[in-house]
Amino acid sequence: MTLEESIFFYTRNDYLLINNLLCNNISELRRFADIVNTDSKGMLKEHSDGINVLSDQMIRYYQSRIYEEWNEATESEIIERAKNDVSNILGAMGPTEKDTLLYRTVWHRRVGDILNYYKDNEFIEFQNISSTSVTPYEEDTSDSFYRFEIVVPKGSPVLELDQFAPWIRNEDGEVLLPPMKCKVKSIRESDIFNCKGIIQLKYIDQLEVRI
Repeated sequence: MTLEESIFFYTRNDYLLINNLLCNNISELRRFADIVNTDSKGMLKEHSDGINVLSDQMIRYYQSRIYEEWNEATESEIIERAKNDVSNILGAMGPTEKDTLLYRTVWHRRVGDILNYYKDNEFIEFQNISSTSVTPYEEDTSDSFYRFEIVVPKGSPVLELDQFAPWIRNEDGEVLLPPMKCKVKSIRESDIFNCKGIIQLKYIDQLEVRI
């Protein structure tokens, strides 16, 4: 399995599988596996119906990961693929050349009022691989959200996705961070439209991954 294939699926729906595996949420992994499988079949059907055009490589990638029925063999195969994806992604991460500020948008409808979850100078751990951006989300939206600002010191491991072709990644400026330990630097209100608050974190260390 190539790094390109791992990134292609991570930036679509497979991050749901990968991150539930990293958090040892196997029951949720099973639930999302069905969502991911339905989505992949839907993309192939749209291509066959002429609604959406996929490259030969994309077709091969989608076909390699769909299944017809859920059983123990299917579950084992999905978990092994997710493990390989994690290994590929983490193994491709390299040190930043300078201190970097990255942004992550978290939607209020998914997490509730998270400002009360954190305290200044508190150390927190994220067991999942985090998708962040070099630019903050600034589109007008009717949905409220929180903004994480993550200060990543020089030499910390990251994977910049701009090195991959546009059809593999979701957006320009996307950067993946490993499971990590962070320190809360500040929690503040925001005057940005529909942004309910900003949590600034400092990256401290990469967590050990055991899967």
